[in-house]
Amino acid sequence: RRRVKRLLELVQLDWLADRFPPQLSGGQRQRIALARALAVEPKVLLLDEPFGALDAKVRKELRRWLRQLHDEIHATSVFVTHDQEEALEVADRVVVINKGKVEQIGTPEAVYDHPATPFVANFLGSVNLFHGRVEDGHLHLGEHALALGAGGGSEGSAVAFVRPHEFDLVPGWQAEGGLPARILRVAAVGPSAQIEVSRVDGEVIEVTIARDAFQLLGLAEGDQVSLRPRHIRVFQAEALAA
Repeated sequence: RRRVKRLLELVQLDWLADRFPPQLSGGQRQRIALARALAVEPKVLLLDEPFGALDAKVRKELRRWLRQLHDEIHATSVFVTHDQEEALEVADRVVVINKGKVEQIGTPEAVYDHPATPFVANFLGSVNLFHGRVEDGHLHLGEHALALGAGGGSEGSAVAFVRPHEFDLVPGWQAEGGLPARILRVAAVGPSAQIEVSRVDGEVIEVTIARDAFQLLGLAEGDQVSLRPRHIRVFQAEALAA
């Protein structure tokens, strides 16, 4: 009884000790399942998509709670998930696996900011994909060239990734260091503006900027803009097919 009481307090459900399983919500049942797993005081805890059947709001609350619980009990946990946001928020260390092969191991910041392979770059978060050629420290996309900065990658055919929030949006077509495009659609709901723009070749690019910043630009659907990526991740074209 003492152990049950302690575990129920640990998962913050001691006030439901007299309830039957059908009287619990989905999130509460998940917490009870975790309490049962902790009852044997395991050295390693395996959680296989524990929040998969829950709605987004409950999942987010349980992720925050599980992170706090993990810091308290100090047990090693292996958390399996297909939800990239979930993995990056909960884990101390992330292992990205593709078709049974380990693509990269590192901290959430490392695998997100410095992906080792095109798969990792494409899998963790939204990205825009560009096919071009690297020459003289620039990524050449047709008649346009984007500076890559230090460590821009090996010369030759390349594939580049730019996340939606890594673009600067400049009104009008500016030939210097940008890609000409036209705004197709704007969804300015909440703190961010989600913008779809079309390059001159018809390729659609996703851009995310702060809603206030977008409003200050005075742009609207149909306007001409220049896309200026602040950070470009470049891989050799052969790596994409690997």
